[in-house]
Amino acid sequence: MRTKLIGLLTAVLVLITAVFLVYTYDDQSHRAEDNLLEKSRVLVAEMDAVWDFISLNQDTINYDADGTYDYKGIHCAIAGKSVAALFSERSDYSIRFTNLKPRNIYNKPDAYEQAALETFHSNDAVDEIWGFDQEDGEPVFRYVEVMEVSDACVDCHGTPAGELDETGYPKEGWAVGDVAGAVSVVVPAQAELDNMRDAIVNNVAFFLLVALAMAIIIYVVISRMVTEPLTSLRSAFSRVGGAGASESSAEPAGGEPLEVLDIGNESALFTTREIDGLVKQYQSMAERLNALYESLELQVAERTGQLQRANDELEQQQRRVEEINEQLQNENQYKSDFLAIVSHELRTPLASILAFTDLLQQEISPDNESALRQLGEIDKNSAILLDMVDNVLESARIQAGSESLNLELIDLSDLVGMIEAAMSPVADKKGVAFTTQVSSATPLMLGDWEKLRRVIANLVSNAVKFTPTGGRVALEVGLVGADERERDDRWHGTTHIGTLAGEGDAVAISVADTGIGIPADKQVLVFERFQQENMTTVRRYGGSGLGLSLVKDLVAMMGGCVTLKSVPGEGAVFTVYLPVTDEGEISV
Repeated sequence: MRTKLIGLLTAVLVLITAVFLVYTYDDQSHRAEDNLLEKSRVLVAEMDAVWDFISLNQDTINYDADGTYDYKGIHCAIAGKSVAALFSERSDYSIRFTNLKPRNIYNKPDAYEQAALETFHSNDAVDEIWGFDQEDGEPVFRYVEVMEVSDACVDCHGTPAGELDETGYPKEGWAVGDVAGAVSVVVPAQAELDNMRDAIVNNVAFFLLVALAMAIIIYVVISRMVTEPLTSLRSAFSRVGGAGASESSAEPAGGEPLEVLDIGNESALFTTREIDGLVKQYQSMAERLNALYESLELQVAERTGQLQRANDELEQQQRRVEEINEQLQNENQYKSDFLAIVSHELRTPLASILAFTDLLQQEISPDNESALRQLGEIDKNSAILLDMVDNVLESARIQAGSESLNLELIDLSDLVGMIEAAMSPVADKKGVAFTTQVSSATPLMLGDWEKLRRVIANLVSNAVKFTPTGGRVALEVGLVGADERERDDRWHGTTHIGTLAGEGDAVAISVADTGIGIPADKQVLVFERFQQENMTTVRRYGGSGLGLSLVKDLVAMMGGCVTLKSVPGEGAVFTVYLPVTDEGEISV
């Protein structure tokens, strides 16, 4: 704390000193400039008085006692310039009169005076200019004040221009109020600047002395009132920590009581209520800790025993969990093996039934409609059962993680045509209108033909199954852009399953029906294995509940997603979105 306190006081002192130095320098600079400006104005006022005195006494100078006019060659300009020259020779100051076109070459303006005269001529509001400059390497103060033409000036400088005046110079043609020239004063500034520097040094030194004294006082007071009591508390807390460590170790410290601080011998000048309150709180804490340490060993032993018993119970539970996990893995393997065996054993005889049914249909006469109808029912139901077995087998392989994609180039028009040929007889027999449409913008797909066929066939089969007679089922395929997809009602269905890989274009495969529909609270459920909306649906329409689950898994394998938008009693719209690469192919 002492180090931080010293650093803070030093930083504050430096900052305040810098501000004070800037303020003092600015103030002393203005004071020095004001003093020099006042001196210059006084000198100009004295020169103006000499000028006016000669001008007022021209008649007395140029007329004899008998009243005869006799020009003596003494006029205001001669007198003023002469007095200024004598004053300049006998002092460090310089006073001279000048204008832009002087009659005497010695009155020609220098650069500073030239600029001032040009300003007076161009701006009537400016009548004096001043500032610091350098002459012969020494700092000087320059002051230039405008001189205007008065009534006494027009006799020698008035109209007509060019006419010779009494002194033999041509008149300038000036009028009363015109700028006749300027009086220029040069005042040595070194002494004033030295005084300014001395004043700044003295002020800053005095300020630093006062600030340093205040900083020392603050440091001493804070040290006595804050840091020293806090240091004592820190030492005591350190001993508390040491005592606590020894109490919790194998060999206790022997029950030594904690130290109680006593600041009663401190002077009231160097104590505060806050520190006193802190010390009292510490003393109260030390008393409570002393009482607590007396029974700490017993409590630690008791807690250690409880912890050991808890660890033993956790180890037993962990072994039990491992046994249960192993049992679950074995049961899961049994289930997968059972599904695979059953699916294969069912698939072989079903394929035989379909083959024999086809042979019988070829052998029976077309006139035997009853036999052909029965064989058609056998063929249809066997195909449905085979498709269900294939779904079970596919689902088992996916669940076991052994399923993979067999990539090939797919024309969706051909695939949709195949599905239309397979499902149209089923839809016609049930009295359901089945239509298909493939957009011309749909690209070729690099994907798994059989898995994509199974996805579309399951969706169309479900739609036909749950659509009553007189209803409609529509299969549409098209390309949907990223921006268009955000405006697509199908994309914002009430249920969204999976995540579309990428943010670019996608192929949308939509199956819409006018069937029984699915309530919003049941829509996620129909995508689970062996689940349908309710048992009434199972009894009425049949099915295993694997179709949509398989659709979800296969679409996820191809990097797509499925959306569902449905209203009970009005039908449902299932839409599969598959991502498209920049080359126009489906990304799988």
